[in-house]
Amino acid sequence: MRSAKENDFPYRMQTVCYFEVYHDGKVCQVPHKNKSDLPNVVEALKRAEKGLTTLYAVWPGNWSSDLFIIDDLEEFASSLGLMNMV
Repeated sequence: MRSAKENDFPYRMQTVCYFEVYHDGKVCQVPHKNKSDLPNVVEALKRAEKGLTTLYAVWPGNWSSDLFIIDDLEEFASSLGLMNMV
């Protein structure tokens, strides 16, 4: 697993798949491609900020896909235009 903050992570790339993992093992996808998805992204961000979940992303490449932990929640929010919504 790689760190999003230690890489030039493409937060807005449409092919990136975000998901959150709860402490009980529950896993949920976090859609982010449409404006109608933004309230769900904000709620996922709030849960991650409270420490209830951890956000991850899969960045698909040509030959393999890499797993990243979203370890800079402020950059995540800023990149997706969520700063005024949090």
